[in-house]
Amino acid sequence: MISNRIKIVTLLLLLSSCGGQKKESDIKLDEENNKSNNEYASYFEIAINNNSDKIITIDEAWGTNIEKSSYLLLKNNKETTKKKSSIYPNSTVIKTPVKKIICMSTSHLPFIKLLGESASIVAVSGAKYISDAEIKESINEGLIIDIGYEASINYEVLMKLNPNVVFTYGVSGENNQYIEKIKQAGINVVVVSDYVENHPLGKLEYLKFFGAFFNKEELADSLYNTIKNRYLETKSKATRATKRPKVLLNAPWKDAWYIPGEYNYMSKLIKDAGADVLLSKPGESHSYTYSIENIIKEAYSADYWLNPNFYSTLKELKNSNPVFTNLPVLEKGKVYNNNNRDTPGGGSDFWERGVVEPDVILQDLINILHPELVNKKELVYYKLLK
Repeated sequence: MISNRIKIVTLLLLLSSCGGQKKESDIKLDEENNKSNNEYASYFEIAINNNSDKIITIDEAWGTNIEKSSYLLLKNNKETTKKKSSIYPNSTVIKTPVKKIICMSTSHLPFIKLLGESASIVAVSGAKYISDAEIKESINEGLIIDIGYEASINYEVLMKLNPNVVFTYGVSGENNQYIEKIKQAGINVVVVSDYVENHPLGKLEYLKFFGAFFNKEELADSLYNTIKNRYLETKSKATRATKRPKVLLNAPWKDAWYIPGEYNYMSKLIKDAGADVLLSKPGESHSYTYSIENIIKEAYSADYWLNPNFYSTLKELKNSNPVFTNLPVLEKGKVYNNNNRDTPGGGSDFWERGVVEPDVILQDLINILHPELVNKKELVYYKLLK
């Protein structure tokens, strides 16, 4: 059975290769709305009008999807809710703060935990892949239920739980059919687009997104600004470097090697750490596929090799393809993977808690790429392959 880490790597590569571009929306908000000014996030928007109505718009820009979804978050009573619904007919009404939620992605969990709302989680998808110790304990105690995956969701359990919201993710094709089934059961589904954000601080900004559902905007803003400032301070360290190393990124998947563009999430992290990704296309956010032969020609000039998919040792990497054996970067042992905090069940904390710790990930990368700038700090999410 394929491990969850392979699934995660594959999904992210495919999503990044699609390159979600912003689409025009047919949802029009009131002209008096005071739209939130996100600093880095591109796929959601929070608006508050003069009546203190809170509206979240989500850009569902995956695959060929061109829609936006709108949600009216209300603290008011039932009579007011009915009135507001008529004012915003294109918006789904959700009463806040939400008390019972289901998370279909592990990346949602750290946002909710930072906001102090872990107790609101009544179910998850793929419990064995979760890294967070406290949430795993709640699962073991039966306080949080595993409702299964997309095509195999236990709808009977889901209905009994009767959550206020199911937070999920979206991909094109048949995998999205479960979303419509949940909606047909009368349960609110919110598709979170954090996974298509290209900037590390754009992903982090989803603290504001989740904060709105719990009426914890002030706390969310405070947490976001604190972590953002740590990231920017860490980034400034890399500006003292006198050389920008060349980084070979990823490893082949089914004879295709995905290299993200300059504005992709991983490319941005590596750039902020004072290095450059080999064959990364300037001005692009999505990934391009290359043949192994084309990559190898450039790989001889690599100073470091990062994120070689699911490989955990140099031996595994060499055995996967004999052409890797003579690469200088491999011979010098400068190969690091972001699987230092992977779980025995196949979960990846890099893609779980890492979304709210971009500063820690960036520090790891600077430790690797510019050891002369740091005092030999231990790596957190990365490890040296031996």
